[in-house]
Amino acid sequence: MFKLIAIALFGLGIYVGVNYADEINNVVESDGFEQVQEKIADFIDNKDDIIEKFKEIKD
Repeated sequence: MFKLIAIALFGLGIYVGVNYADEINNVVESDGFEQVQEKIADFIDNKDDIIEKFKEIKD
């Protein structure tokens, strides 16, 4: 049963990818999406600094 559900979801993903590839590319290449990627990259970079500060406070 679970294999059928997995196959159905896989097929649905292929269908969406083939039919809406242009729209997906437009969204991914938009300025808003790039800003979100930059914010996530900044958060990941700052994450290590935040963890170090918590460790310092803990000690």
